[in-house]
Amino acid sequence: MSYYSKSELRAKGEEIVDEAVAATIREADSCADAQDGLHRDEHGTDAHGSHEYSHEEVEGWVREQLAWIPDHFEREADPEPDNFEGISDAVNTTMSKLGGGDSASADPNIAFSAKAQAEIEEWDGVFSENFQNGFTIPFPTIVQNQAAVAKMLNDSLGAIVNVYRGKRRDYSELADQTIAALKNCGARDGGDEKMGLTILGAVAGIAAAALAIPSGGTSLYVGGIVLATIAGSAAIGGETVPKEKNLALGAPTVMEVISNMISRQSDIYTAVYDQEEKIAGVLDGNYELLTSVRQLGAAKRIATPLTPLRPSIADAEDPSSGLTPE
Repeated sequence: MSYYSKSELRAKGEEIVDEAVAATIREADSCADAQDGLHRDEHGTDAHGSHEYSHEEVEGWVREQLAWIPDHFEREADPEPDNFEGISDAVNTTMSKLGGGDSASADPNIAFSAKAQAEIEEWDGVFSENFQNGFTIPFPTIVQNQAAVAKMLNDSLGAIVNVYRGKRRDYSELADQTIAALKNCGARDGGDEKMGLTILGAVAGIAAAALAIPSGGTSLYVGGIVLATIAGSAAIGGETVPKEKNLALGAPTVMEVISNMISRQSDIYTAVYDQEEKIAGVLDGNYELLTSVRQLGAAKRIATPLTPLRPSIADAEDPSSGLTPE
């Protein structure tokens, strides 16, 4: 099956209400017919008027009780997975500019550092030393670290998109299986409709790294940073099949089917929350690490694994005062 759009899920919610009306009328008629049969057995005549409520009254009551369903299915189509494409494009652009962490193949504005290092090595003095130690020498490692951050964000984005695709896929199956279950109401044991949750397989590859600031005591050194990572498993699409279909929807009566549907909605909500928490945990841990690195670098006015130090020559009134040819 394919997963449905937001408007299609609302239409499915309306179809669920329609099927619930039809099934409840069947139940009411079946009950009335049974009462007629009992009366005939006892008195030899039908129990005229045993249909306590008209079909119109039954329909009105069911629609009133289940009016929330179309709104709920439409609301749970959010967030729209495709709406994350703009963010993904921006992150991919950043990764491309960083050359995958290789400063030599990065954007020309980044790749200049190798040439600058070769040029500055021909000079002595405080400005040369400062420029090399705070900028050109650590710059390739900084580019690698920035690329690692961009990749972590891109992987996390892929994971969250997978979660919301899984949610849409599971709500689509929930709608179809609920409709099928309602069509089977009236059978002695009801239908045997079941569903599984594809969302449970949306996230994979979690690596909760031991987050630590690259440091020696209270000082930073420009080394590779280790980030916690997370990624989406194989992309969830319309044809994705859950590993297990063990969540019941089929039941003998309308109210039992609706109760099962509500339970499955709760299962989906819990699964989404759990997956979001995994991703948020990775992002929070990385944010804490990266913020600490930047704060320590700013406090000590030194290069960090993420940012070079502004060369003192850039603010010098006389650049030649700190430069002498070798």
